[in-house]
Amino acid sequence: MRYVREGWPPKNAEINEDVNKFRKLSDSLSICHGSLVHGSRVVIPQSLQSKILDLLHLGHFGMERMKQLARTAVYWPGIDAAIEMATRRCDSCGEHQNKPSKPPVHPWMLPEKPWSRLHLDHAISFMGRDWLVITYAYSKYPCIHPTSSTSSRATLDLLEEDFAHFGLPHTLVTDNAPTFTSEEFQSWCKERGITHLTGAPYHPATNGAAERLVQTFKQALRKSSLPPKRALQEFLMQYRRTPTSCGFSPSELLNSRQLRTRIDTLLPSPAHIAQGKQSKEASKSQMTPDSKAVVKVTRQYKAGDPVYALYHGPRRDKQPRWVPAVVKKSLGTRCFNVMVIPHGPVWRRHWEQLQPRYTAEEDNEPGRKWTLFLNL
Repeated sequence: MRYVREGWPPKNAEINEDVNKFRKLSDSLSICHGSLVHGSRVVIPQSLQSKILDLLHLGHFGMERMKQLARTAVYWPGIDAAIEMATRRCDSCGEHQNKPSKPPVHPWMLPEKPWSRLHLDHAISFMGRDWLVITYAYSKYPCIHPTSSTSSRATLDLLEEDFAHFGLPHTLVTDNAPTFTSEEFQSWCKERGITHLTGAPYHPATNGAAERLVQTFKQALRKSSLPPKRALQEFLMQYRRTPTSCGFSPSELLNSRQLRTRIDTLLPSPAHIAQGKQSKEASKSQMTPDSKAVVKVTRQYKAGDPVYALYHGPRRDKQPRWVPAVVKKSLGTRCFNVMVIPHGPVWRRHWEQLQPRYTAEEDNEPGRKWTLFLNL
């Protein structure tokens, strides 16, 4: 405050570094009732800054609200960075924060040939029975089977019917339903040289191709006035015959010929032309997945990184939504094995189900206060 009253020394004069930070603010500094003021904001000494941060964080508001509040009353050099760090180190905020915004669309790579990668799903208890829904990534050719059981054995019997017609695929993509994660299903795939891929638990978007076909199939049968069996036959023929966005129908792309229907039309059917169009479309979707969306950079985690993992079990009002954990292993570009700390289980989580965690040096057991409700 002496420099504010008496004037600042020359720039080449030696003064305390903390005091020198205020030199560029000299035109806006004044003294009011014995306090140093920057504009209309009181300058807070270092000894009181932690208490002011606690006051700003009452109500557990986020960084931007805290900054807006601080700009009306208090100031010190680096206050914005201090607010950001205080918010990140708040355990309550970390455990109950919202899920991260949706990442950019990350499409599957386009297969090089038909019948290479298949996506499977079950439509459960629809029109009085269950259904096995299959779609092929290259051609989007659908196969749908009514079934009285979703067991692994019943599902494999239906797959073998299709494979007897078209041959064995290279890859099957499913969710984590017990049907597909059973030892019987895994052994069956291994014996036939089929790679079985699953997504992260509670993340159906990984198998989005099958999920979308289930929705389309259900909607078509709801609208039809025919019995379910006839309605299914009509749906499959129309779907397989209708050209997709690339200009060729699923039947053309899979069989290199057009299905003959009651509204049959003649279209050129070179499958390699369709493949080129699909490759170009996939490339464009990777660059601009949504013209209205803001493309965000995917976070990368490595083994040992502290994170918050999304908890999917039942919880009461005060129980955390996000649980402190540590990354144990990367399972690709977007899935990770994480261990709940300090003595918790290992979970598999997708990138969208993780948040970075900023631990303080004095944080000895960050998982201690929530281990009871997890029954670890």
